[in-house]
Amino acid sequence: MVLLSIAIVVALLITIGLPIGVAVWFNKKHHVPWRYFSYGALAYFLAQAIVSLLLTGFLRLVGNGTLSLTEQTLYVLQIVISVLLTVVIGVLVRWLGMKYINEDLKTLRAAYGVGIGFGGIESIMLVGIPLLATFIPMIRNVNIDPQTTTLDPEFVMQIEELWKVEPFVPLAGALERVAAFVMHIAVTILIYQIFKRKNKIWLAAAIGLELLVTGVIIGFAEAGLSYGWVTAVSILFMGVNLLILYKLDAFAFDKDQDKIIDLPIEDQQAQEIEE
Repeated sequence: MVLLSIAIVVALLITIGLPIGVAVWFNKKHHVPWRYFSYGALAYFLAQAIVSLLLTGFLRLVGNGTLSLTEQTLYVLQIVISVLLTVVIGVLVRWLGMKYINEDLKTLRAAYGVGIGFGGIESIMLVGIPLLATFIPMIRNVNIDPQTTTLDPEFVMQIEELWKVEPFVPLAGALERVAAFVMHIAVTILIYQIFKRKNKIWLAAAIGLELLVTGVIIGFAEAGLSYGWVTAVSILFMGVNLLILYKLDAFAFDKDQDKIIDLPIEDQQAQEIEE
């Protein structure tokens, strides 16, 4: 129980604390405004709402008999459509937001802000909060006695099963979220290349990268690959994404087009005169 509790606390610090910590660091170190992170988070919620709406429409077609599918085919098709919609709409919402929001989001710092906001809120919503909501009742009922408790037997059984989970499971899930977090940053930097290089082929690159990473990870998980192997593949992809960021010169925050971002008008003018 102690090891599992420690593992869950570490996983919570990673899935909730890490995205917030990275955002704070970028805000203090590279002067990325907080509203840029909020744009990314908003893009995530908007994309999820659109995907949910489209998936509901698809399931209604199946439910009313318009589409006749076997249970197995429906299961596979639902996963495939969900992945495709999540990736494509997530990328498109970020691109359209960076293009049409009434301020200059076509900079490296803005791209990092949007990417961190998008990936961070996904980590918090998909893993962090559900894990916290699971851990609280586990701790509250750690000394539960099945023979004397008045709680529902099914709930007691669930608590007992949760305490039997191996400590590496929440840690593996947390590492996979770190890899996904880095992926969303890399994808958003690819979207930024559309504006930097004036070429929409980078939109296809952004969709392709996220589709590859997400598709492989979910495919391996659905195929029954162990947590260890899925996590190893996620870390491998994280290395690839970091290499992409390096090759795109995405760690060079001192580029001319980013020097005067978010400074007061008079400071921007003074810096321009200086240069």
